[in-house]
Amino acid sequence: MPRAGFEGLLARYARLIDAVARRVCGRHHHCLLPDAVQEVRLALWRRLQDGDTIRHPAAYVYKVALATSLAVVRRYRPAREDLLADPEDGRPPRPEWERLLPPERALLVEQVLDRLTPDEARALRGYMSGMNHAELARLYGWTASSSRHRVYRTLEQLRKELGAER
Repeated sequence: MPRAGFEGLLARYARLIDAVARRVCGRHHHCLLPDAVQEVRLALWRRLQDGDTIRHPAAYVYKVALATSLAVVRRYRPAREDLLADPEDGRPPRPEWERLLPPERALLVEQVLDRLTPDEARALRGYMSGMNHAELARLYGWTASSSRHRVYRTLEQLRKELGAER
């Protein structure tokens, strides 16, 4: 594809590229937005150098922007397994959710976690650290339904405990 055609494609779909990258990067990875947009442009340039004709440019640009932005976020996101790794003292590092709660609530959540079975505690800690059911299932070798069940069951226990304290 000639340079003018590539520049025209970028000009025409700049808002789409920016919107997709913004949505993927979200508020948690907003600092990655410029990197994501730049890598989308590079990916489009590499894919269009061969001179291929694009039949549906909007769909193609959307697909490239989505895949590339996701790759940028995954590359820069810390491994979630590291967040949940048990150090020698048996306690995971202080999670982000604990820092956001008032100290008395964080203590109550820790007390609930201590009363759970190890699998339930892992599920709840992982879920509260931002992992989804599929990630928990992969990490711990559970089925997706087992992971979902453990999370919902422990969240319900936590809600009851927190509700009783009010």
